[in-house]
Amino acid sequence: MKPPANPGTPAPAGSPGWKLTQANTGLAAVGLNCDSLPVYTGPATPGSGTVISGKRIEQALTLFAGNITIEKSCIRPTKLNEAAPLVTTNGPCGSNSCQVTGAPVTIRDSNIDGSRLSASTIAKSCAFLGVGTLQRNYITGMGSGICFYNTGNTLSGLAEGNYVRGLRTAGDAHNDGATVRDFPLDRNAGRTLTFRNNRIDCSTGQDTGALFIQTYGGDIDNVTVEGNLLEGGGYQLGLESSHGNQYGRNMKAINNRFTGSGWGAAYVTSNNVGYKWAVWQENYLLDPNAPDAKGKPAGTP
Repeated sequence: MKPPANPGTPAPAGSPGWKLTQANTGLAAVGLNCDSLPVYTGPATPGSGTVISGKRIEQALTLFAGNITIEKSCIRPTKLNEAAPLVTTNGPCGSNSCQVTGAPVTIRDSNIDGSRLSASTIAKSCAFLGVGTLQRNYITGMGSGICFYNTGNTLSGLAEGNYVRGLRTAGDAHNDGATVRDFPLDRNAGRTLTFRNNRIDCSTGQDTGALFIQTYGGDIDNVTVEGNLLEGGGYQLGLESSHGNQYGRNMKAINNRFTGSGWGAAYVTSNNVGYKWAVWQENYLLDPNAPDAKGKPAGTP
């Protein structure tokens, strides 16, 4: 898919992932670029109520205070501790866990870019780690992209209209375009986690896959994966019950496209939970020349 000839034009609202390009997501979609923005001089741990707009942020950010919005900005750190996230909503960490933000965080119409850091530094880093709302961002240059991990027990999460590509690896790292490692419902049965209309490409050569859902850190439920283009190596979509935890009965995959490269479109490791995706419908291999890019059906994993 070639970028459109009119950079500065965002993808129309509701465009599915297979309509996204580098030119119609993130800063390019709003006619901006990283180098043209003024440098952010505020704290790396901004306070509650902070809005950062139109800045080039050259440090990693900790958004634990919550009630924070970042928009039309470029998060491109020039230094980072090895394997640390570029942006996190996590607070102080103890021996077994980190504190979770108690209030919403939103990052939209921005770039998150690890290109100023070495591959060995970022191979095990996430662009975003925690829980929040990410909309219409262009995410590149890290080991992994969107990581919903240490999500707590109350807040919902949303990844919508983002384009993740250009991930890098080193050493023994395994990379995810996006991943979910916990999303329990025991304290808030109504919370939801949604991946909608994203384009996620994991092609480092050491790929877990474009979207990897594994109960590594806790139970996971109420996840909807809809309207995405999932590309690259490994399996494009994985669902695993493991590490003594389970995914629940309300996991949905609807109207996605898969390149079918690597090991294939999707797999499920149920580990005797007795069920798989609650909804698996209208999922197809990508055919850019077919109406709505619908190639062959992606069989139920």
